[in-house]
Amino acid sequence: MFGVINVKTDTFRSYILLIAAFLGLLLCAGCARSDEDLNETTVIIDNKGGITHRIVESFDKDYYSEDELRDDINRELEEYRRGKDEKSAKLNSLEIREGIATAEIKFAGYEDYAAFNDVDFFYGTINEAMSKDYPTDVTLKGRGDGEETIGKYEFESMGDSMLVVVSEPVVVELPKKIAYTTANMDILDDDRARMASDSVGLGYIVLK
Repeated sequence: MFGVINVKTDTFRSYILLIAAFLGLLLCAGCARSDEDLNETTVIIDNKGGITHRIVESFDKDYYSEDELRDDINRELEEYRRGKDEKSAKLNSLEIREGIATAEIKFAGYEDYAAFNDVDFFYGTINEAMSKDYPTDVTLKGRGDGEETIGKYEFESMGDSMLVVVSEPVVVELPKKIAYTTANMDILDDDRARMASDSVGLGYIVLK
């Protein structure tokens, strides 16, 4: 096991796909970084480990209203929160402008983000990742001149360093600068990376 949190529940992700199939809601392809980084779906990790999932989709109001979308998202979140802390997952904002819907869902931590979206995602120390049986036999490349490469021994010796593990091609915005990544991660700038769309398996990001 790789520490996958596998909760069998309807998620906003599956709901968006359902709308895409029946109402013409399509993934927004814009990838350029704007002042507010609003052009691409992004997972934002804050300094305290909280997660904000900023979802950017094209939206056709002729078939579905903003209020209906808001109500459905809130219903999904309310169902997820049953038996959990009220702060585990909540809709921070929803805006539709010029045919683009942007929703921000705040999660208390990576566990809630992973469970709600039914994906493998981790944020914590390398030691914590090893305790959850994430593989350590990995090769990571450094940033900067020479692009230093490290392997299993060096990786395991960095036990107190913070690590992000992803399993899907979304942008991840980090609270610190990037030190190392696996080869399947595209570094966008000092604190943002995206798993390659054709990647198989897990992507690792070690922070400075």
